[in-house]
Amino acid sequence: MPEIKRKSTDIRMDKIDYNPENTSIFNMDEIESLAKRIEEEGFTSAILVYQKDDGRYEILSGHRRYEAMKLLNSKTIPADVLSGIESETQRDLILLSSNIANRKLAPLDMARAIEFYKGILDRDPNFKGNKKFATAEYFGITPTNVIRYSVILKLIPELQEYCKKPNFPYSSLSKAASLTKSEQKELLNKLIRLEADEKNISEEEVDKDEILFSRTRVEQIINTMVKTKENAQKKEIQNKNNDFPMNEPSEDTSYEVEDLSSLIVREDSIEDGQTISFDDLVANEEEYVSINLGGFDQARIMIESYKNMAKSNADKKAIKEKLSELRQIIKDLENNL
Repeated sequence: MPEIKRKSTDIRMDKIDYNPENTSIFNMDEIESLAKRIEEEGFTSAILVYQKDDGRYEILSGHRRYEAMKLLNSKTIPADVLSGIESETQRDLILLSSNIANRKLAPLDMARAIEFYKGILDRDPNFKGNKKFATAEYFGITPTNVIRYSVILKLIPELQEYCKKPNFPYSSLSKAASLTKSEQKELLNKLIRLEADEKNISEEEVDKDEILFSRTRVEQIINTMVKTKENAQKKEIQNKNNDFPMNEPSEDTSYEVEDLSSLIVREDSIEDGQTISFDDLVANEEEYVSINLGGFDQARIMIESYKNMAKSNADKKAIKEKLSELRQIIKDLENNL
């Protein structure tokens, strides 16, 4: 692999293109304040680009600086031009590493960057390792934090917006990903309502950009919502079980001899030349199964799927707790049969 070389020069602004991946990963906020700082202090950090086959340049790092210079009506911009980039994967890795090095990433930026890096690994035919651990090593974080950041992308856009704040307690939203979109909106409304109550203002007056979420506040609300949802699900299962109530055994045994006679296959009930095999009796017995047992098959498939879903120790612990509850439910059912 040839060495990547760097050459510093000034490039005309109209010869430069955006990297299409950049804005899908990194935010482009506070351009005006950056432009003002450049105007007052001067341009001190060159952008990073590479030259494309058509002769134009594409930004690898420095999209915000480029936009700030446009606001200042600059005709040229200092740039470091890289040469020797051989592949799209190599270019994407430079895009990622240079931006990570030059920015303080907000949780949402980090989540998008992690997802982008996973995509690089997916496209690499030579990668054979554990994607989660490889990602953790690349970003210098724990595998658990890889999961916590990734969860952000499962939130509704309104909650993701708050994750643009560098100090937002993003890990407190981990459980929120288990909520439906409508439940996540309910969570957001509760947080806004709480902010309004604390400031003694109406919800309409709450400036959402100024809300300072505390980890404890967010976790308490989410835990309450998740617990309420779990209890509702348990109640629903109990209600379904009540659709097929078990009759209490009777202590009256006077019917036993008379009723047993109905189980005897009488000769006068069989047509001439007809025989009844054991299979016929079993088939006849199955005709009288009046309940749908498909739920057991669905439950089995769902339970088996959790074998591949458990990634962290916390996942495994949570699944074991649910299995313990399930064993008790099965035991209770067996005792009632």
